[in-house]
Amino acid sequence: MAAAPSSSQVRVGVRIRPITCKESSEGGKQVVEANSFDRTVSLSKRKFTYDSVFDSNVSNEDLYSSVAPPLLDAFLNGYNATILAYGQTGSGKTYTMGSEAGSSNDTLGLIPRFLDAMFASLFDQKNKSVQSVLKSPSKSDSADANPQSPSLVGFKVSASFLEVYGEDIFDLLDDNDDRESLKLREKEDGEVFVVGLRKTPVVNAAAAMEVLNTGTMNRTTAATLMNHTSSRSHAVFTIHLQQTTRTAEGVDITTSSNMTFVDLAGSERMKKTGAEGERMKEGIKINEGLLALGNVINALADETRLNSGEKVYVPYRASKLTRLLQDAFGGNSQTHFLACVSPSDTNASETISTL
Repeated sequence: MAAAPSSSQVRVGVRIRPITCKESSEGGKQVVEANSFDRTVSLSKRKFTYDSVFDSNVSNEDLYSSVAPPLLDAFLNGYNATILAYGQTGSGKTYTMGSEAGSSNDTLGLIPRFLDAMFASLFDQKNKSVQSVLKSPSKSDSADANPQSPSLVGFKVSASFLEVYGEDIFDLLDDNDDRESLKLREKEDGEVFVVGLRKTPVVNAAAAMEVLNTGTMNRTTAATLMNHTSSRSHAVFTIHLQQTTRTAEGVDITTSSNMTFVDLAGSERMKKTGAEGERMKEGIKINEGLLALGNVINALADETRLNSGEKVYVPYRASKLTRLLQDAFGGNSQTHFLACVSPSDTNASETISTL
């Protein structure tokens, strides 16, 4: 019987995409093997164990069913939740997240599926609350009635979308060609926020996807030898939810939570991507940010030290990216870090690095 997944609030999973036509044309052969039963990934003589493993036959629908429901539940219950897609350029991160427009229903990624499920749940709860009020007993009978569970009075949803390019933060919903870099600030209670970042109200999944698609068009990309549209920035798409519930005693309680989707820029070796000049500088900054993020994830997922009660230092301030995501990772938040890899021997060194 396979061991139970990690009890940590940070889960780490690996998704192996199919071999591409480009890899096949280069003579690439599949050398990465996955075993979902014992949650291991093998490459050459090396074996790695994770909280979850998804081989190339796993569809986006199956991936969503495995990864997203616990995060959706936490988010709807007032906790922050985060999904990150990590890996070399061209490893299928954007496809997995679903932050590209034009996907069919079968290939929809995590974000559009999450938005559909979230709004369906919120509308369902609201309708049940309305029906409960209509069917509630008269005041004379209320003393004998069973106490009601908290009911959803109302909710507001908004979306923001930014990119971290180098060590600069830009609002992807700003259509101006001369976008200004935004500043990170910290409130007295320690909450980190971006000054001037737009939050667009959304009333359904389609409106939220329109925000996502608009921002995606403004994201910084460039061609490399490995990917004609390589993302040169880390994209952070956040759904902000404010809910008001009413207790059986008639007390209204308002809670706020954020669901954050992070499509990280692809890690890369300069020799493999052929990066020169500006592309090389970008690549160096990308790798620095990913290294800082990896150190944060390693600290948060260090179960041995966490279970022993040892205080673990988490280096959030090592980069703009990690500081920006501090609230998404901290406290009682739930995080799934999803590494995407190529199965081909032509990318074996990059895959080893990711794993």
